[in-house]
Amino acid sequence: MKGLFKLARHFALVTEKVCADGLSVVIANAIETGGPAEVSWSAFVQGRAFRAFYPSALPPETVLANAHDLFGARYSFLHWNCEHFANAAHGRFGSSDQIRGGLALAALMGGLIWAVAH
Repeated sequence: MKGLFKLARHFALVTEKVCADGLSVVIANAIETGGPAEVSWSAFVQGRAFRAFYPSALPPETVLANAHDLFGARYSFLHWNCEHFANAAHGRFGSSDQIRGGLALAALMGGLIWAVAH
């Protein structure tokens, strides 16, 4: 799902639970919750466009069990954000392509600025 000026994606896991509004409960790792937590679909999506994908061969029950095991971990933009969490729940290395790309872009821009200034 897109966020932050359509540059970033916000990741969550859809559960089998349903809210009073009939929409799914998702597990998201966000700054607002301080770490992985169950939130309503409406609160997560906030009217923005979304897309779904499933990045592993693990059964959904295993992914959700892994996600619940990660409750209590503290949110960190650089080291434990929504993408790290979703990858870890899927049994993948807890990494964030968005953070790596952003840091690479920042380094490139810094290098260009330095080169122009010198």
